[in-house]
Amino acid sequence: MRSKSAHSRVTQLDGLRGLAALVVVACHVMSTLPGIGSAVSHDRSAELTTTEAWAVFSPLHVLWNGTPAVHVFFVLSGFVLVLPFTRPGAARSWAQYYAKRFFRLYLPAWASLAVAVALIALIPRTASPLQSPWADMYVIDPSVGQVLKDGLLLLSASTINTPLWSLKWEVAFSLLLPIYVLFALRWRRFWPVKIGLALLLAVIGAVQDVEWLSYLPIFAIGAVLGVECERISGLTQSWPRIVWFFVAAAGIFLANAEWISSKQPVPGVEAIVTVGAVLIVLLFVSWDPAKRLGDTAVAQWLGRVSFSLYLVHLPIILAAVTLLRSVSLPLALAVSVAASFVAAELFYRYVEQPAHRLSMAAGRAVGRRMRSDAPEAPADTSATPERPAAPATPEAPPVRAMAEAGAGHRS
Repeated sequence: MRSKSAHSRVTQLDGLRGLAALVVVACHVMSTLPGIGSAVSHDRSAELTTTEAWAVFSPLHVLWNGTPAVHVFFVLSGFVLVLPFTRPGAARSWAQYYAKRFFRLYLPAWASLAVAVALIALIPRTASPLQSPWADMYVIDPSVGQVLKDGLLLLSASTINTPLWSLKWEVAFSLLLPIYVLFALRWRRFWPVKIGLALLLAVIGAVQDVEWLSYLPIFAIGAVLGVECERISGLTQSWPRIVWFFVAAAGIFLANAEWISSKQPVPGVEAIVTVGAVLIVLLFVSWDPAKRLGDTAVAQWLGRVSFSLYLVHLPIILAAVTLLRSVSLPLALAVSVAASFVAAELFYRYVEQPAHRLSMAAGRAVGRRMRSDAPEAPADTSATPERPAAPATPEAPPVRAMAEAGAGHRS
C-alpha cells in the first residue's frame, strides 16, 4: 500500500471506482425500461414479469443499484483525499489545495452541464409510453436560472444533468477537508470508535431524513480507512477465505438492503447501504481476489474515465432514448451505452485532463504567490565580542505542494 518514501497509488481502488461508475450507468439504463422504471420510481406495486421481478427484488439488483455505488464514491473520496496527509512532514497549504480542488471539480462539472444543455437543445426530451415513468421525470426545458443554479454545485441539482447532485456533497467535503484530516489523524488508536461514531451519525441522518448528516459522515469513514489502511490490512491479512466470502456476501446484501423485498424499505435504510459500501471498499483494500479484479485492464480503464463517464452518461442515454425509442428501445439503450463510453474517453482527454493540469498549475501559482508574500526573516546582527555574528541562514527550499490524489468518482 505504501513505499518507504511515499505513497504509491492504490490502483485497485481506481478499478473499484470504475466498476461503481459502470453500475451507475447500468442503473440508468435499466431504469429506462417501462416495467423496471415504474418499480424504481417509487411504485413497487407495478406489475413485473418474472425476469423483471428477479432483476429488481433479488441480489442481482446490486449489479445496477446506483445508491451503494455513490456511497462507494463518497468512501473513496474520503480515503484518497486524506492519503497525502499521512506522510511524515506532509505540507498543508490549504490555499493551494482549495485552488486545485476548485478547478478539478468545477471545470468538468460545468462542461458536462454544457453537454447536457446542448443535447436537450438538439434532441428535446419528451414523455412517452415507450419509456418508463422514471425517464419521464427527466423531461425539462432548461432555463438560464436552472443552469446557473446547477453550476454552483452547492444546491440540489435539477434534472438537466442529475448526477451533479452528488457533487454538492463532494464540494462540501472538499471545503471541510481540514476538519476531516484532523478527525482522521487524531486519536489514532481509537479508529474503530471513530468509524462507529461516523456510522451512528449517518444512521441518525438517514432516520431523520437529514441529507447532510446522512452523507457527510460517509466521507469521514473513508478518511479513517485511508489513514488506517495499513493497520487494517495487517489485521485482516490472516483472515481465512471463508471469512472474506462472508464479508463479501454481507457487503452485497447490505448494499442492496433497499431492494431485498417489494415492501417499502424501513426508514434509515441508506445507513445500512453505507455499511455495505464500506465492506465493499474493505474487500478491495485487503482481499487479494478483489484487488485482482480492481487491477484488471477493463476496471482500470473504467477507473481512469469514471468521473467523465459519471458526468456525461445520463444526458446521452436520455437523448438516445428520445431519438430511437420509436424504432427500438433496446437498440436505443445499446447505442447510448456505446456512445457514453466513447464520450467518456473524449471528455477525459479534452476536458478532465486539461482541468487537472490547470488545477495543478493553479496550485503552483498560489504557492509561489504565498512564498513571495511571506516576510523575510531578519538577519541576526546581535553579535558579541566573544562570539562573532553568524551569517544569516539561507532560505530553505519550499516544501513541495501536497500531491493531489483522485477522489471518490475521480472528483
